[in-house]
Amino acid sequence: MKSVIIVHHHEITLKGDNRSFFERQLMKNVRTVLSGLLPSSSVGGGYGRFVIHIEEQSEVDKIVERLSFVFGLANICVGVEVEQNLDVFCETAKKLLEGQSFKTIRVHTARSDKKFSHGSMAVNAKVGEAICNHFNVRANLKEPDETINIEIADNTAYVYRAKLKGAGGLPSGVSGKVVSLLSAGFDSPVASWKIMKRGASVIFVHFHSMPYTSQHSVDQVRQITEVLTKYQFTSKLYLVPFADLQNEIVLQTPQSLRVILYRRFMVRIAEEIAHREKAEALVTGESVGQVASQTLRNIRNIEIAVTLPILRPLSGTDKEETMALARRIGTHDISKEPYDDCCSFLAPRK
Repeated sequence: MKSVIIVHHHEITLKGDNRSFFERQLMKNVRTVLSGLLPSSSVGGGYGRFVIHIEEQSEVDKIVERLSFVFGLANICVGVEVEQNLDVFCETAKKLLEGQSFKTIRVHTARSDKKFSHGSMAVNAKVGEAICNHFNVRANLKEPDETINIEIADNTAYVYRAKLKGAGGLPSGVSGKVVSLLSAGFDSPVASWKIMKRGASVIFVHFHSMPYTSQHSVDQVRQITEVLTKYQFTSKLYLVPFADLQNEIVLQTPQSLRVILYRRFMVRIAEEIAHREKAEALVTGESVGQVASQTLRNIRNIEIAVTLPILRPLSGTDKEETMALARRIGTHDISKEPYDDCCSFLAPRK
């Protein structure tokens, strides 16, 4: 038996003639995230799954943790590679279950290699019977305590227990570049993460009002960028001084228009950066009606300041949903710290 990790592709399995493009990018991303732990030659496979051969069992937890950040993976399965043989399947399943506490079992077999003479149902019955007799347990096909998975493919087979959920989505880098307006709050980091999940590479832009506000928001944004970079492997962060422009707006415009004008200039500057970076769209953390500057009328008046599309992944999301996602992706505890953003500098009373 050889220790392996099997990772299955997520929605790229639904792609048509360009599926190979998505699979090549996903393979590249998996090899990138595992560099330093495994040689690239350890990652193989292709259609529907990749197989990672493990050299050191002690590295398994680190490998699984890194793979959990890779968009495009449906699940991560730690198991073994064995020969195509019913008796071997039975003995391997027993070894994988040794020491586990369970009363019910299910066996699930996928047989893509049709040259193997036994069908999936026959393999399930044979292995399930061996497990039940050995451990004195019973079968439960709906809600078992344990599941043994067997994949029969390409003159070999893989046996494993649990399927750990992957990040899902599309592989990072397949959908082009976008520029995200990033603050230290909860919303924009989650919006950036959601657009990363759709395969876009995100360039970050943060507007600050130093020296009139503290350094803290910049430090928080750097930390948030480090967290989000785990999902796309490399990032670029622009820090844009905004205080002088705010002073001009305060001197020359009505108080009630300040925040809208701040945001119009932010998206105009972000669009210039997008043109330099050859990005296709802007991204914000706006949610319809969440604050006064995010009413439909104000969103429209901000958007017409630029020609690039502005993507708003959180437009229909409430605050509780956003904060739950922030906890999941690792930005919540950074964003909950108090900070002075540029919109708090020279903000109107209403």
